[in-house]
Amino acid sequence: MSVTAIVGAQWGDEGKGRVVDYLAQQAEVVIRYQGGDNAGHTVINDKGKFALHIIPSGIFNPETVCLVGAGTVVNFDTMAVELASIAKAGVDGKNLFIDRRAHLIMPFHCLLDGAEEASKKSGWAVGTTKRGIGPCYSDKASRVGIRASDILDPDRLRTRLEMLLPQKNRELSYYGIPEVTVESLMELCGRWRAQFGAQIIDTVPVLKKAVLSGKRVLLEGQLGIMRDLDWGIYPYTTSSNPTAGGACSGAGLAPRYIDEVIGVVKCYSTSVGGGPFPTELLDEVGERLRSVGAEFGATTGRPRRCGWFDAVAASFSCWVNGFTSIAITKLDILDNFETLKVCTGYLIDGEVVTHLPDTSGQEKAQPIYETWEGWMTSTADARTWEALPPKAQAYINRLAELTGAPVKFISVGPERDQIIICDTK
Repeated sequence: MSVTAIVGAQWGDEGKGRVVDYLAQQAEVVIRYQGGDNAGHTVINDKGKFALHIIPSGIFNPETVCLVGAGTVVNFDTMAVELASIAKAGVDGKNLFIDRRAHLIMPFHCLLDGAEEASKKSGWAVGTTKRGIGPCYSDKASRVGIRASDILDPDRLRTRLEMLLPQKNRELSYYGIPEVTVESLMELCGRWRAQFGAQIIDTVPVLKKAVLSGKRVLLEGQLGIMRDLDWGIYPYTTSSNPTAGGACSGAGLAPRYIDEVIGVVKCYSTSVGGGPFPTELLDEVGERLRSVGAEFGATTGRPRRCGWFDAVAASFSCWVNGFTSIAITKLDILDNFETLKVCTGYLIDGEVVTHLPDTSGQEKAQPIYETWEGWMTSTADARTWEALPPKAQAYINRLAELTGAPVKFISVGPERDQIIICDTK
């Protein structure tokens, strides 16, 4: 048995898609277990460069079954666009399946998402992508949502829409947005049924058979723990749980079946959206990290906020997720920085804090740094630990020590082969 969860250890955008794409070459099942199309995983391989928002990153291996789990929220229009994009690269998506229990993002969710975000007081905007994620999860929690299985039964779908739309139209009317009709949504769902109906299945038997027969299974999350609904910088969070624990509920398997939890960390920090970000650099160094690292959102193109590695956040992430190892990404971006810094604690109200406080504490946190010398040479061609500059090795070892888990992978570039496999350095 080999079940591995790949989770984000920071604010998202750590390079999880790159790690999943690499591991999926040997995986037989890849499951996207939470989130929607509000964040993308950038994958670069021999077929090209792709920004995947809802399709699992294992889609490029024709032998891999890709499942979109019950913990996700799905916009089938986005999925159709992504399938068309990868089809141009010769990828047919025939091994993609959606769990019957996954909730569907409807047009009114997107409309309400944008309107609710615009109505927030200055400084309190969450930074939502306006993709309807929050409103869809809200309907799920309120037990009024539309699930993938509903579109397979037009009579059931109509009944549920007739129950739901009066409430949604009142909300739309409040924001001055035209109402939606049952017939327009029935037509939309009919189109979705024609395109995706055969791929809407109960994924539990598929996953159970794979796990019990010892197949290699990857659990793929979206975003990172600092955007987790419970443990992140609430209210500047997503509406689901991108943790290893969330992988169990979102994919449909018990914790005891997970053999390995790999936390993906960027060797510096980035964040998209609102909320506290203690190590953010609002100077030329931050701009340089953004420029050299091409730090722009895969979904919106928004420039990412950039800062030094935050070991306080990484250590917290390691504890909550139970990392068995970490994958460090984008090491090559630091190749020409003479000086590097690592945040080892915060100063909050005159007190030194080395554990991660809640949002209000992080809003007051001033980072405490230790300084490291850069290696000032390219790491892009390194394929072994020994090939890395000694100063790069020292920096990596320090990140692992502070995070609390050994390093398993180091990426030194975006290409699939630009990765170093480590022996618990």
